[in-house]
Amino acid sequence: GYFCSIAGSFLSVFLFCFFLTEPRMSFQTYAVGYPVTFLIMLISSVLTGTLAAKLKTHAKLSAQLAFRTQILFDTDRLLQREKGETEILGVTCTQLIRLLNRNITAYIVKNGTLSEGKLFSGEKENSDDFLTQEEQDVARWTYENRQRAGVSTHHFPQAKCLYLAIRSGNNVYGVIGIPMQKETLDSYEYSILLSVINGCALAMENAQNAMEKEKNAILAKNEQLRADLLRAISHDLRTPLCSISGNADMLLGNSERLDEATRHQIYTDIYDDSEWLIGVVENLLYVTRLNDGRLKLELTDQLVDEVVNEAVSHLKKKSVGHKVTVRCDDLILARMDAQLIVQVIVNLIDNALKYTEQGSEICVSAEKQGGDAVIRVTDNGNGIADDMKPHIFEMFYSGKNTVADSRRSFGIGLTLCKSIVELHGGTLTLTDNVPHGCIFTFTLPLSEVTLNE
Repeated sequence: GYFCSIAGSFLSVFLFCFFLTEPRMSFQTYAVGYPVTFLIMLISSVLTGTLAAKLKTHAKLSAQLAFRTQILFDTDRLLQREKGETEILGVTCTQLIRLLNRNITAYIVKNGTLSEGKLFSGEKENSDDFLTQEEQDVARWTYENRQRAGVSTHHFPQAKCLYLAIRSGNNVYGVIGIPMQKETLDSYEYSILLSVINGCALAMENAQNAMEKEKNAILAKNEQLRADLLRAISHDLRTPLCSISGNADMLLGNSERLDEATRHQIYTDIYDDSEWLIGVVENLLYVTRLNDGRLKLELTDQLVDEVVNEAVSHLKKKSVGHKVTVRCDDLILARMDAQLIVQVIVNLIDNALKYTEQGSEICVSAEKQGGDAVIRVTDNGNGIADDMKPHIFEMFYSGKNTVADSRRSFGIGLTLCKSIVELHGGTLTLTDNVPHGCIFTFTLPLSEVTLNE
């Protein structure tokens, strides 16, 4: 500092005079010019010392400025990476601890109310003096009035902390409390503090806007799904319903004029149309529950061969004219919701029945591979064109293939299958069955069997 530099300058001149000038060991000198020399040396030494002190002070200020600027850059970079409001608040308080070297209290707004305070401590001791009821009341007043309060303000000056609102415009996202029992903040520290808090408010505003945008996108997607479902129902359910109504009317009005074979054919048509409607409605119900998040898995340990046989039995009447075989390894125990997996296998076999010619072979197989049960539905039909494969699992994509009974497919069966399998933690894929046909393969996690001896 300045005092040490000046004191050192005087001491150096006196020591030089005492030890290095004739006569030595005294303050007397023979030369007349020595006092002038001593004065010039003293002035030079004082100037040099004061300049060195100023340089040291400037170097310290520059280091502080660089440190605070670096904190601003780091805060901005870290805030951009965080998505949730709690994480953003945590980053802000951590950076304020680095900047101010003191504990920080923080409050976040949840559902329109200020939550309980949390202490972010940069020291080993974790004091709760800053989270008393009185301090929390001051923080709540800051939130409600959107003004700073506490130490060094006109509102609640007896508080232990200075409370600042994290706000952007008229929206308040939280409150920051800075203990002021140590040294007070200088103007530059206070400006950096405000910059960090404003950055926190902007990040929270962006996070909230992103959440709102995501919610709106989900709502728009659900509305689009409802519109597509309504359009599909209004157009594609009309044909089987008209067929059922027309056949029933014919039986009611002309039953005695029809021979036995014709009546049997009409009964069969009514049954087939109603079965098709039941399958479509079940898929629609599952799809709507999936999109609304109301489809909950009831996982149990099941033998895969029993589930496959149950699914095949559901299509026993419909599979007349096709050769359906089952090849499953013994004792494959998988973790699944049996009802949903039966629906998956039924949809896959039903697709194979609809899009293959009479006499085609369909094989359902199951085996173990690593920690998964692998289930395949294989057919030897005409297969699926390469340009259709990337879209085969998309909602309402029915492709160019014509269903055997001339009905138009809804395009939700494979989408439903993929969603159910992924809910189980598995995958559903499509591959070619060489030389022709398709193979739909999906996996389920094997159950861990514990033997109690």
